[in-house]
Amino acid sequence: MATENADKAVDLTVNDSTGQPNDPKKVVPMTVGPVKGRMTYAVELECDEADTRHWRHPWCYDKNGGELALRPPILSQDDPPTIPNCINGAVAKFGKAPCMGTRTITECAFEGKKQFWTKSDYAWKTYEEVGKDITAAAQGLMNIPDIKAQREAGKQYIAAVLADTSAEWQMSAQACLQCGITLTTIYTTLGHEAMMHGLTETQAEVLFIDWAQYSVLKDVVIAKAAALKYIIVIGKSLTPLTTTGADKPAASFPTIEEAKAFPVIGSAKTMTLDELIETGRAGTFDLKSVAPKPEETAFIMYTSGSTGLPKGVVLSHINFVSVGASAIAQGVVCPRNDDVYIAYLPLAHILELVVEFGVFIQGAGIGYGHARTLTSSSPFMHPNNPKGSDLLACRPTLMAGVPAILDLIKNGLSQKVLKLPGLKGKLVRGAINWQLGQPQKEGPIVGCLLSCGLKGKLIKKVKAGLGLERLRLMISGGAPLAPETQDYVTAVLAPVAQGYGATETVGCASVQESIACGGRPADQAVGHVGAIQPASEIKLLSVPDMGYLVTQSPPRGEILISGNNVTQTGYYKMEEKSAEDFPVHSDGKKWFHTGDIGVIMETGVLKIIDRKKDLIKLTGGEYVSLGKVEAALKQVSGIGACVVFARSDKDHCVVVVSQPEKGWDSVGGKPEEAALVKEIETTLRKSGLPRFEIPTKVAVDDAIWMPENGLVTASMKVQRNPLRNYYNGAGGVLEKMDYKFPDS
Repeated sequence: MATENADKAVDLTVNDSTGQPNDPKKVVPMTVGPVKGRMTYAVELECDEADTRHWRHPWCYDKNGGELALRPPILSQDDPPTIPNCINGAVAKFGKAPCMGTRTITECAFEGKKQFWTKSDYAWKTYEEVGKDITAAAQGLMNIPDIKAQREAGKQYIAAVLADTSAEWQMSAQACLQCGITLTTIYTTLGHEAMMHGLTETQAEVLFIDWAQYSVLKDVVIAKAAALKYIIVIGKSLTPLTTTGADKPAASFPTIEEAKAFPVIGSAKTMTLDELIETGRAGTFDLKSVAPKPEETAFIMYTSGSTGLPKGVVLSHINFVSVGASAIAQGVVCPRNDDVYIAYLPLAHILELVVEFGVFIQGAGIGYGHARTLTSSSPFMHPNNPKGSDLLACRPTLMAGVPAILDLIKNGLSQKVLKLPGLKGKLVRGAINWQLGQPQKEGPIVGCLLSCGLKGKLIKKVKAGLGLERLRLMISGGAPLAPETQDYVTAVLAPVAQGYGATETVGCASVQESIACGGRPADQAVGHVGAIQPASEIKLLSVPDMGYLVTQSPPRGEILISGNNVTQTGYYKMEEKSAEDFPVHSDGKKWFHTGDIGVIMETGVLKIIDRKKDLIKLTGGEYVSLGKVEAALKQVSGIGACVVFARSDKDHCVVVVSQPEKGWDSVGGKPEEAALVKEIETTLRKSGLPRFEIPTKVAVDDAIWMPENGLVTASMKVQRNPLRNYYNGAGGVLEKMDYKFPDS
């Protein structure tokens, strides 16, 4: 295949004579070099840039004439690629199919400082019902005079969502998008300063907020957001119907009339989503007149940020729609109409938001849960209510998780199985060892029984005990997944499709093809992040200072990403940083320079091996990659969460290991520091880490790192600066390890 198969992209430019966007359906050629070679999961293109090599997914050439993925099947060729057009198409096509399932919290019981939820069964709404609610809420928004006036004038109008994941979150967002309103997302776990940053920088005029957050934030955040005009309360499904054992019961979710009577906060009036829907039921406003164009901003999505204030990534409708098209084209994370997806990750995080979009456009169902009632051992699940978890109530076929969640599932199941008594315990442990390809240690009788067909039945029971007997695919993203965890989850529960991306790429740049698709075999390797997504293209750029060169075999270098899913604006109100991270290359395209170091393996899959921004140079001149060491440490028994520290005036690094949220029992007990140092050295040497990257000192801390205390992000990534400050005080952990950082 040569240059006649030129890449094509949607024309997002502005006509100089009219000042209006050009036809969003028009396709203009963008010349790319000829194909240099083919691998199982990638096609390499000729690249005329020095120290650079260039790849795409085979689907682009085998199925799409060289074009990157853009338009999902739910859209006709006459429909501009926007989120509302996709959602409206799904409502029309899958009208009677289950769309959103919600559980009511029937009781919140307090026992001392702990609280436990009892929840109802799932109640489901069809696509048709959800579509009517979204349209009514959109009509309700357009009943508000100043919103209507600004949108009819073609001006950008920004609304913010500060709420936990729920059906109401998603419906509120979709109602805004129907009106061409731009959304900005704010984590409920952020500190007040970061919340204010998102609200004030965007000058959001509408805030959708959970009722549970309303009274907590009305004075410290809402009242200080001067641009706010309307507060819309959501989160009814997250508000307990009854509260017991508390000094002061939680306030009931307000009625429409009660919310109307709330005092003005700053300049903002309060209403509920129920009121918005009710007032919009009879609305006749032509929503198409304010519908967004493909190139317009859908989201200003603030990254959870591991250092400093979060950056707002500007994402267009095309960015989102192309990822949905890409997932379907690749065929791995491709929901089916009969699938049920369990939603519990924060919708303020790009991974959950884009996965739910992919589920919608394929007509599958979404059962909304909560991170703290997900499994029987989750924090808000009472020990006397083992069958009340969201997983057991939903029994999903699809599930996404960040590595920390998968680690918890794996460690929790391992500990539970370890404690099973008698012959039953031996059989279950034997069945799992068999699945993992490990030696049989439970005796000849167990081996005989398992070989007679009992193994499959036992594994199914193990899965059913978690609510995962129907699970056909697990999606992992947000951080590197430990190979040991990936092996375990794949063998015992379901194939794991590990992905790689960033908010800047709508969360997705590559996905492991862990199931066979498109005539390509299943990629069953661990430690890889898979094939390049068909909406993306990837380059590697040599980093000589670190010894990573594209001329090596296999080629290594910094990962650069371009494509329909990559933001073309960059960061909100950060022109200098945007120009730095998204330079225009000689091919005329913007390429996101990720700062991650990758390898393109011989099969064409991507592997992440290092991080430029996490490098600390020790006194001997060696560079310690903090993220790489932390990922390797997750393979050590007893380590669930850890942070590595390295000082440029030292010849070694150190690590602090924290207690998991579920307690030390979830990782087999609290590790003893001296023994842990030895185990770390043994394990990391086997992993091939050099001496200087192996921590020589360990501190084990009972503190639990949570988003609420600012020590990890919402996706459970370590917050380096806050953790350093936390442990760097006088007499603190770092000082005790003779590793205190100088005061700045």
